[in-house]
Amino acid sequence: MKKIKLTFIAIALIINTSKGQDAFHKGAVVIDLGIGASVYKTELEDAYNTKVWNGTSFTTTRIKKDTSNISGATVIPLNIEYGLKNWLGVATRVAYSRYFSEKDSLSGIKIGIRGIDAGLSLNLHLIKTDHFDMPIGVTIGYSNFKVDSKDSLNTIAKDNGLNYGFALVPRFYFGEHIGLSINAGYMVYNFPSIAFSNKNDPNINNNTDRVFKLKSSGVNISVGLLIKI
Repeated sequence: MKKIKLTFIAIALIINTSKGQDAFHKGAVVIDLGIGASVYKTELEDAYNTKVWNGTSFTTTRIKKDTSNISGATVIPLNIEYGLKNWLGVATRVAYSRYFSEKDSLSGIKIGIRGIDAGLSLNLHLIKTDHFDMPIGVTIGYSNFKVDSKDSLNTIAKDNGLNYGFALVPRFYFGEHIGLSINAGYMVYNFPSIAFSNKNDPNINNNTDRVFKLKSSGVNISVGLLIKI
């Protein structure tokens, strides 16, 4: 009888302990695969040399143009986080972005624009219960940006650059291992030297000593499927 009582007490303690377990804790592994959309303000700086007729001969003049615009993209992010502490986690982050573009009115060609991110995030888990977690995270990483004009010369523009930002990520768990996340974040991208090339010329920039810079910043919102191990 004493053994039976002790067994029931042990089971009750285990159940109470499991119920008191927060949604995030030291040693936890959380996989978050999402899909969402982003809206960015883009700032372009284009500088290049050109020949100008001064009345007697052609001289080289440096032209610089600054423009700004709004762009949007669909984003597929993947985060894998590990609990360093009950309140602190570190995550690897990769994301694929496909930017919206319109068909050219004359050629009917629709250019392809994509981005690939890779980086690390630090997440603070200060608000959590057994089925809810709301980390605040900061991210820094590296990005690859590519524009494919899809013209007859296969002209492309590409660059690597830095990305950084922060996000608020409420997580809702339906049990111990499966849940849903909502990511509301702000990201900044900086591409300092976009290179142009085609099938005839691997470095078009050299022809006019062209320097093309792109900086974008904006918000992104996504929903994701959570798996906690």
